[in-house]
Amino acid sequence: MDVQTIYLTCIIGGILLLLSSIVFSAAGDFFDFGDIELFSVDIGDFDIDILPVSMKSLCLAATVFGSVSMLLIGQTASLRHVIAGVCAYAGAFAVQNITGFLKNHQSEADTIESICSRNYIVNIAIPEKGYGSVASSEQDRSVITMTARTVDGSAVSAGTRVQIVSITDHVANVMKAAEEA
Repeated sequence: MDVQTIYLTCIIGGILLLLSSIVFSAAGDFFDFGDIELFSVDIGDFDIDILPVSMKSLCLAATVFGSVSMLLIGQTASLRHVIAGVCAYAGAFAVQNITGFLKNHQSEADTIESICSRNYIVNIAIPEKGYGSVASSEQDRSVITMTARTVDGSAVSAGTRVQIVSITDHVANVMKAAEEA
């Protein structure tokens, strides 16, 4: 078996595994099992994984390694593999950390009931018979911001606590919270 066949196998294998995660939704769990944080550095709100070992990052690394190696086929094997390895690591590092960041900052609200049950504060004043904006408060990781109007058409100033009564056409219908009323 020659080196081009090995590189082509890396490319095709990485692409097929990533495509299977898209085509087969059951494979999504398989691709998430390997999120291992061996060497992780916490910098404020960011967790940076120095050693990316998730299935998605490993598939990308294999694809990048094979592709870069094929592009550098005219170079010596050691130079080709060092450059391909650095590129593969950089790609895997980026995928691991970007997907980790997105997972940590995704909304925790998955139903209308969970959205409506939160505590909200008016962050852009709602004028009489007009629209403003509300943002959820007192949440650990996710904040929901929505366009809002009052149920009775009254004006509400910024900083006022409100509760969502209903959501119609992506607009929160709110009323002042019990302690504010």
